[in-house]
Amino acid sequence: DIGPEGAGALAGALGNMVNMTKLDLDGNAIGLEGAGALAGALDKMVYMTDLGLGGNFIGPKGASALARALGNMVHMHWLRLHVNNIGPEGAVALAGALGNMVNTAKLDLFQNAIGPKGAGALAG
Repeated sequence: DIGPEGAGALAGALGNMVNMTKLDLDGNAIGLEGAGALAGALDKMVYMTDLGLGGNFIGPKGASALARALGNMVHMHWLRLHVNNIGPEGAVALAGALGNMVNTAKLDLFQNAIGPKGAGALAG
């Protein structure tokens, strides 16, 4: 596990890798703080096609921070955000980003307790 501190350090390095297409950080316990740090770097990675951030317990605020960056990723094919406890609030934030992610074929949100409100927002 890299944790929030490792995610922050990694975010600094990722800021220059704007052409990256795949990043897998599943199961690294980055939490809200790490999600916020990564969001700034991910914002520049418009060519990202495969992003794995499952099992990081980012919560609803982490999902909201990531949603702002995800909205720029129009080439995204597979987004993995399972086991992050994003809840309905996080799902609503992600729903706004998904509107721009027209090439997304796979969205992994299991074990996030999004409930009917979150599911409704994602369904449009």
